[in-house]
Amino acid sequence: MAQDVTIKLHGREYKIRSPFEPEYTQKLARYCDSLMRNINASTASSDYLGLSVLTLLQVTHNYFHQVEKAQKPDEGTETEISRLIELLEATSKDIAIINDAPFAEPPPPPTHNANTL
Repeated sequence: MAQDVTIKLHGREYKIRSPFEPEYTQKLARYCDSLMRNINASTASSDYLGLSVLTLLQVTHNYFHQVEKAQKPDEGTETEISRLIELLEATSKDIAIINDAPFAEPPPPPTHNANTL
């Protein structure tokens, strides 16, 4: 259910109706406010509309960057996947060799009693 929430962006207050919890809406507003302040500091522009557009573009860039990261594993993950594939291939070769070898009875499992544990 939508709720009225007052947020503050770059020194201006806005009363909005949000479908999110008020605390979450405030968190989103603080993030946007922080971006606006950082962008304003780097551009030194007094054009509020232009600053809003740049902030919107930055939020969109951040979103697409996160989506792209989520779709592509990082280098460490790819390295680990390659290592596991190589291990599986080597294991498959070992199994093939073992399957062609004559059957050998495995040794019995070790026995334990209360004194050896």
